[in-house]
Amino acid sequence: MTGYGCGSAEDGGVRATVEIRTLNHRHLDVRVAAPPGCVAAAAAVERLVRQRLGRGRVDVVLLAEGEALDRERFAAVAPAYRALERVREELGTSAPIDLGVVFLATTTSGAGGRGGPACAAAATAAARHALDDVDRMRLAEGEVLHQRLTEVLDRLEVLVGELRQTTVRLREALPGRLKERMALLAQAAGLRPIDAERVRQDLALLLDRSDVSEEADRLACHVGHLRETLAAEGVVGRQGEFLALEVLREAGTLAAKAQDASVSQQASELRALAERLREQLQNVE
Repeated sequence: MTGYGCGSAEDGGVRATVEIRTLNHRHLDVRVAAPPGCVAAAAAVERLVRQRLGRGRVDVVLLAEGEALDRERFAAVAPAYRALERVREELGTSAPIDLGVVFLATTTSGAGGRGGPACAAAATAAARHALDDVDRMRLAEGEVLHQRLTEVLDRLEVLVGELRQTTVRLREALPGRLKERMALLAQAAGLRPIDAERVRQDLALLLDRSDVSEEADRLACHVGHLRETLAAEGVVGRQGEFLALEVLREAGTLAAKAQDASVSQQASELRALAERLREQLQNVE
């Protein structure tokens, strides 16, 4: 689900600002962009994001500044300069070493540390504020999405009820239809009347193959579980997506076995609704 948040915090002479953007995604994909020297802070922010969010493409931008960071970065300049002097002596060259270049290289590359505990603490606090904003936006979107999902579920329940009634009528009418067709076939072929025992055997076989009562019952069960899942607290997206896939599978099996145009039409609408439900549930945690 989509969301945006921004937060700032200070700790131990470090001021951190965290900006978070989330987009719909089936899995959790967290990407943190942080300045050099803030490796530990970036790792702490990523851990926090993964604890708070379960799905989505999450882009995090971390900015940090302050005296503590500057001291850590500056502390890396002297060792780097001395190392270059040793290299120059070993090479026997008199080429001067530009202190400004050394300073720029060490401070922009992140040499000299991982940001320190103060940076990590400030970044984590800022990330919490940003995630609170993200949660508020995602909750508002979730309320609208929940209403849409409920409307789809209502229509699914109506369709499943109609399908169950239709399959019962088809089962009751099947013996008469079979006898009529077999009688017409015998008359057209000029054969003697069809043996009644053979009719019963074929009828039993056809009834068994075309019986979709189990599929219809499972469809009703899956739709009921979907409604319970969406009404539950916590993470429901993956379970709901699985149940929507089960509705798709059962509807396809039912349409193939029923061999009736009206059932196929109802099953097609059922599959379309289940597919829409599944796509929307992919964005739900």
